[in-house]
Amino acid sequence: MSTLTYDNSAVSELIGYVYTAAVSVLILSSIMLTSTAMLNGNISNTVQEEAEEVALYFQLAIEDLLNTVREYPDSSPFIRLDVGIESINHRIQYEVSGTESGLKVTTINPRGGSYEVSFPLAPATAITTKDDEPLESSSSFYIVAHYDDNLKVVKLASAGR
Repeated sequence: MSTLTYDNSAVSELIGYVYTAAVSVLILSSIMLTSTAMLNGNISNTVQEEAEEVALYFQLAIEDLLNTVREYPDSSPFIRLDVGIESINHRIQYEVSGTESGLKVTTINPRGGSYEVSFPLAPATAITTKDDEPLESSSSFYIVAHYDDNLKVVKLASAGR
């Protein structure tokens, strides 16, 4: 049988190896947490921008509809807003709901974006949806907006392609 010799250098090399591995894990964990926080922040900023962009798109279209009603009171204009393509291209799903002073766009997937836009609705008194339920975006989705002269509201309805 051979006897084991006591070697201080092997022990210090092992301790150095463990210490280096622990420091490496801590640095990599820190980098991953920072990267994840940056990506989450970037996604939430993008989602917020998309909600604002969609809300402003709707605002401009509905203002055009209301301008037509103001100029031609006996007309029955409607606008078809194609939003399914935007939803697919940007991989963002959202819902649109009417309010008494404008409309609100909220992102469903990914969550985190919401934007409410207010603008003059005269001669309408509000923007409504069927059963006051928000309209959700999907791949075959567009919204038809029309002015209901009897109820004095802009009605939003979803439809497929």
